[in-house]
Formats: sequence, structure tokens, C-alpha cells
Amino acid sequence: MRGAFVVQLGPETKPTEGRFEGWVEEVDSCIELRFRSTQELLNFLGQHFELTIASSKKVRAEKRSEQDTPKKKSTRRKKDMS
Repeated sequence: MRGAFVVQLGPETKPTEGRFEGWVEEVDSCIELRFRSTQELLNFLGQHFELTIASSKKVRAEKRSEQDTPKKKSTRRKKDMS
């Protein structure tokens, strides 16, 4: 599931004050971070999202390249059936 994150907010989170703390995990890689500020959370999400997008673009480009590669012509001669 590309670009999926699990965020668990901790008891010190105070949304009305713009304060968020807790844990975040990227689902695909299982990389997690204990964040203590909104900025730490946003930095983690941004960096890992950018990596996911770059990886997806690379995979799509490789698939396109494979599809554009000409197939080898058969060197076998067909038998004349007449």
C-alpha cells in the first residue's frame, strides 16, 4: 500500500494549540518515528511520501522501457508448405 501511514497521537497532543506528538509508521517499509512536534511529523511524512513518489515513477519508467524494447525476430525459417 504505497503512501500509507499509521499515526498514533499521544496524550500530549493539543490540536487547538497546534501541538501534535505521538508515533508515525510508514506501512510499506515499517519505518517509524516518535515525533514530539508537528514539524517532526510533517517532515517524516513529506520525506517518505517523496521517496514513494520517486520510487513509483522509476518503476513506471522501467515498465515503459520494457514495453518499448523491440522483440527479437525469429531466425528460424518457415518451411515451405506448398
